[in-house]
Amino acid sequence: MNKKLSITTLLILIIIILGIILIPKWKGKNIDMNEIKENIKNKDTSFDFSNKYVILNNGIKMPIIGLGTWTFTNEEAEEAVYIAIKNGYRLIDTAQYYGDEIGVGKGVRKAIDEGIVKREDIFVTSKIYASTNHSKAIEKSLNNLDIDYIDLLLIHQPGFDDKGLYQTMEKYYKEGKLKAIGISNYYTKEAIDEVLSYAEIVPAVIQNENHIYYQNNELQEYVKQYGIIIESWYPFGGRGHTNENFNNETIVKIAKKYNKTSAQIILRWQLQAGYIAIPGSKNPDHIKENISIFDFELSDEDMKEIYNINENRRYENW
Repeated sequence: MNKKLSITTLLILIIIILGIILIPKWKGKNIDMNEIKENIKNKDTSFDFSNKYVILNNGIKMPIIGLGTWTFTNEEAEEAVYIAIKNGYRLIDTAQYYGDEIGVGKGVRKAIDEGIVKREDIFVTSKIYASTNHSKAIEKSLNNLDIDYIDLLLIHQPGFDDKGLYQTMEKYYKEGKLKAIGISNYYTKEAIDEVLSYAEIVPAVIQNENHIYYQNNELQEYVKQYGIIIESWYPFGGRGHTNENFNNETIVKIAKKYNKTSAQIILRWQLQAGYIAIPGSKNPDHIKENISIFDFELSDEDMKEIYNINENRRYENW
């Protein structure tokens, strides 16, 4: 009887031990948000204005000012990217939907071939939508750009299978084909929480509409605990709204104070407020103008005045 009891007891202990080991694996790996918050506390995610970069929550450096390429043809993208890199830009933004990834890649490779930069000096961001084959979509952007890897890949906007797409992006991240991953057009705490509920790797960047009339400070403050940086894809309000932003009385007044253009004041405000900015332009003069914002600093009073312009008013609805 004792022998049978001992065997039974031993079997029960083995089952319990196996359960402790295997059950967590069956459930899958979940993010410990408290652990992430604790780790982030010890990391400096403030902008380095001397070197023009920020360290993302995964430890890589991302430039804080870049070139946007929305509405560019491949030919225009190649030329604008090349000119931008020659003028000191190190961040280039594109998207599969834009249809200009090939041109962006050519512009980057041209600058590399001429010895202006090395591949590791350039940070290229692209964006993709969820589809029926997420791996195929990622491979398409990798092939279009043809620059070995993508520095940052974002979900372009919420879709029908964000979870599947994000988890596929995590796979490519682990393989080294993506150096960072994130999301775009996610504007609320609830939307961010949903992504965090299934993410194994916390998004490094959220790229959103962000300008003087729509500052969304609440979202920036909320995601700060995860070390997530907000990037502005509409730093000037976007086509059709640029004049409203440039001609704002407060912006014009501050521009005169520093002998700068309205564009330069807005971009400097974006950076000092902690937002990465990617103004788009094909004009060589404007490209140069937009990066010439590191020889002055807005005062606390200037920043407060621009903060007060905010109306929580978006121009787009995606």
